[in-house]
Amino acid sequence: MTDLIGIVFLAIVTLCFGFLVGFQMAHIRYNKRLAKYIRRCIHSGTIAPILVAIEKYGKK
Repeated sequence: MTDLIGIVFLAIVTLCFGFLVGFQMAHIRYNKRLAKYIRRCIHSGTIAPILVAIEKYGKK
């Protein structure tokens, strides 16, 4: 019985850790993408790069 409780606890901890790592990786990826678009907007002086990206990714 103790082994079963230990296995269930380990599975829950592993699942939570996986969710946290996945969320962190997605957060980093989208922040890098956002920073890229912000730099392009600053250099061009318009919000056109963001509008193009919205149109491009909106079709998927």
